[in-house]
Amino acid sequence: MAWVVLTGHMGAGKSTAGRALAERLGVPFADSDNTIEERAGLPIPRIFATKGEVWFRRMEERVIREVTASRPAGVLAIGGGAVESERTRELLARTAHVAWLRLDPAAAWARVNGSDRPLASNEAMFLRRYERRIPVYTEVAAHVADAALPVDEVVADLEAWARGLGAGSPS
Repeated sequence: MAWVVLTGHMGAGKSTAGRALAERLGVPFADSDNTIEERAGLPIPRIFATKGEVWFRRMEERVIREVTASRPAGVLAIGGGAVESERTRELLARTAHVAWLRLDPAAAWARVNGSDRPLASNEAMFLRRYERRIPVYTEVAAHVADAALPVDEVVADLEAWARGLGAGSPS
């Protein structure tokens, strides 16, 4: 089985849905943001403040490459900007099945507004970034899930898709 990777903009629910999907499939779960924080010994807002976005994006590429090369394969939630990297898109095309958790940009903003996320401090910039990313989400996604639905419905949709790919441990 190849890795099932969840992408989408901030606030789409990738980590929440990914954790639940991995549990339903009986496979490991990884979150690239959490792995980066563990390796850096810093939360993402501090990484952006002290090391910068370029450092973060390079580490993100490395983490995604390492996780998708590991076995057994499972479910990986990646940061919303990870697929802006051409290297990451090419890697995912070779090693994973990607689902886009699509959410209306205004709904995504409502979910992250007031958080400590470094790229969610300005609504206009947040919305422009979302629009800029739509083509790459579209390019990498083999499946699109409606992230506006209740999380159980999103996970059920993802599970049906993943099982159709042969994902999950035998029942």
